[in-house]
Amino acid sequence: MTEIPLRIVIAEDDEKLAVLVEEILDGDGRFIVVGRASDGDQAVRLVEEHAPDIVLMDIGLPGRDGIDATRAIQQRDSGQHVVIYTGSGEYEDVARADAAGAGGFLHKDALVSPDLADALHVLHTNYVSALPDPD
Repeated sequence: MTEIPLRIVIAEDDEKLAVLVEEILDGDGRFIVVGRASDGDQAVRLVEEHAPDIVLMDIGLPGRDGIDATRAIQQRDSGQHVVIYTGSGEYEDVARADAAGAGGFLHKDALVSPDLADALHVLHTNYVSALPDPD
């Protein structure tokens, strides 16, 4: 039985990095990139349009940053899985991401790791298993 690929939106303002991440995830077979955003407002619009399984969100987007975009996405759909990433090692960033409703956190170095797809798959599996039953 073939697993249905997880639909993902990438929110990253560095075009080269966004293309690289898209190639890594599309090439894995477990993911399909349904949209790429270069700022927070565009990320919110793409999530509304595509209802992805995962949003991979840069914390430092121009305009509406990744924290505010995550908060807006969560206000619209509290079950939307957002994974925030940053190059910072500051705990405050993790705390702000968590408070905004992010369901995962990665260091930006993970984006170019050969283990990125595995990490996202594990994060999503754990996120889904922690959701309450819709009964």
